[in-house]
Amino acid sequence: MAAASLSYREEYYGNAVRYREVAPIAKEKKRIIEMPRPHIDTVMRTRALILVMVLTVVLSVLTMRSVVSAMRGYELVQMQRAAAQLENENKQLEVQIAHLRAPQRIKDIATNDLGMIMPKNVYFAAEKQ
Repeated sequence: MAAASLSYREEYYGNAVRYREVAPIAKEKKRIIEMPRPHIDTVMRTRALILVMVLTVVLSVLTMRSVVSAMRGYELVQMQRAAAQLENENKQLEVQIAHLRAPQRIKDIATNDLGMIMPKNVYFAAEKQ
């Protein structure tokens, strides 16, 4: 036997180590064992994928609808506040208009600021019929 083909194995006995020649191990050819793959139902897998995609789209649409509804709700509340503010402003302006149109105020401005005097006799002309 050639030295290259021999292999040595260490054997331990207490404190001593002995080397023993061992016959070369014949290289075994690796056998590849093919295991049958489990049957994959591609039709069922495709249907499940389509179902998941449809559910995703439906849930996305529902979520977007609720978001849009919430946004419209906020806009509605904002418009209601603006309308109430405008109504209050309108009431204040109507009170101010009534104050400015008051006959006593007009008379005071005419006599005090413009120097007009009230006539003592008032004549009305009537149209003949």
